[in-house]
Amino acid sequence: MSLAFHVPAAIAQTAPELWSIQLDGGLFVVNKASGASPRAGVRYSKHFTSHVQGGLLTGFAHKGSSLEAPAAGPQSGESSVELARTDARLVPLMGFMQVDFTDKFFLVPFVGIGAGYEWLRIYAKDHRTGEDSIVTYGNIAWEAYAGVGVRLARRVRVNGELFYDGGSLERRVLAPDGSTWHEAVHVNGVGARVGLDLVFE
Repeated sequence: MSLAFHVPAAIAQTAPELWSIQLDGGLFVVNKASGASPRAGVRYSKHFTSHVQGGLLTGFAHKGSSLEAPAAGPQSGESSVELARTDARLVPLMGFMQVDFTDKFFLVPFVGIGAGYEWLRIYAKDHRTGEDSIVTYGNIAWEAYAGVGVRLARRVRVNGELFYDGGSLERRVLAPDGSTWHEAVHVNGVGARVGLDLVFE
């Protein structure tokens, strides 16, 4: 009876329950937009095996643009006046699975895929009329990524990744005549990020 109880205990001690968190930052470019947007993100996961993990990911991407005109007057020089400004903020919340191809070497190649929901909120301000507007789009979206991790310690590594985000985010619009339709914004795009991955029990 003593042997029967000690064997499971020994196995449990050699296979601790591991979790990890990644904090990352990078750039994201929507296919039909000009310029890159800064992006920050977090992945929190449980390690099911030494090669497979899964959990939740989220992030925040921001894109701002403004409409400007040359300042009037003889003293204006090269200065300009902002006539209107738009700020767009993209936030995903997805479940994901990741596969590490090795756990024995200095470099760790990996791939992952996630699916869930994504929100796009657009803030617009027109200084000419004083009008402000906020619109929100949302829908099911997905993300796929691949990269290579560099081990700094047994449970610490730096990950460099390329990722693709896909989604058609929508909102319901009410017309003056009472009819409704769906307005969509496509947020398909590619990005690159670097993250610090920390494993803990």
